[in-house]
Amino acid sequence: MSLMVVYNVCGLSGKENSSTYIEHLNSILKQNLDDKKVIFSGCLISKQTFENVYKVFKNEISYYLTNEQLAVNQSFNHAVLCGIKEFGEFDGYVYVASDVKFTDDLDSLTKLHNRILNKENGIVSPEIDRDNGYYWWFDFEESENIWDVFGREKDFVVPLGSTANLHCAVFSNKIVKEFGRPLPDVFVSYCSESSFSFLVASVKQQFIIANDVLCNHGVNDGPHHQLDGQTQVYGGGWDLVFPGCRSIKEIVESDEAKQCGFGHEEWVPRFLHKMNVPNDKVYLMHDEKQFDEDNFSIDERLKNFIKNNLFLDKSILDYDTVVCKFIKGN
Repeated sequence: MSLMVVYNVCGLSGKENSSTYIEHLNSILKQNLDDKKVIFSGCLISKQTFENVYKVFKNEISYYLTNEQLAVNQSFNHAVLCGIKEFGEFDGYVYVASDVKFTDDLDSLTKLHNRILNKENGIVSPEIDRDNGYYWWFDFEESENIWDVFGREKDFVVPLGSTANLHCAVFSNKIVKEFGRPLPDVFVSYCSESSFSFLVASVKQQFIIANDVLCNHGVNDGPHHQLDGQTQVYGGGWDLVFPGCRSIKEIVESDEAKQCGFGHEEWVPRFLHKMNVPNDKVYLMHDEKQFDEDNFSIDERLKNFIKNNLFLDKSILDYDTVVCKFIKGN
């Protein structure tokens, strides 16, 4: 199959946002790509929210529902695993945040799918119109546009040590097969994205931003902007990890991290003179000597490091024991 599209919502804020969920899900279902399965992933949502969504879509989509204390990294991963169990493997797995809406370009998913079919690509992101982090990561002025700076003639390849904020992205089946799931799940708040360029480099793939696909993030600055907010189960903040894990500081400052070429939050040195960066903010600049001319890892150490440190061990979170309900659609 082509794409599994997981639309991720969290009900912990207590807001009843089903009307916007329905609008955004419709923007996915309208896409011309026929070979797709859409999963509504609801973590800690109310019965009323589920009923409102189900009343509109019924079996047109599938539903993953859990009341476990999970951040979106874990609930998205589990929804993907449940979807694979029900439908089999896909070419790619699309993460869509609750406040993301596809535009009127009905070929957007097709364009993203075509790129993930290219075995060189491990993560494919559309352009995100707001809160994309581009200026932060790619070192240009906030008022500038990524395409004005780098040109729109071709897709933008995200450099090692850089990233883009995760609002919508396709993860390759190769990543899922190598690591068991798409999203590094040691994280429970911000900073997951910092690992993405190393995640793809470890399996000899690249992270790109498509030059002809745009998604809208948030609906103006009103009540639906950043609809659910960060999953709040463990609070919002830098470098927070799932209970029972080593701290990010311990992981990043280990000899293994440095020796395999890993990097973390490499924006920090560039912003020391621009903002009040906390003195204890953890970061690590990657070792360029651990990568080849294609920016791929030169050996297996980086992949093994990521697998053992950024993906939860079964002793900490066993996805097979997570209580959920999966309602399979057509």
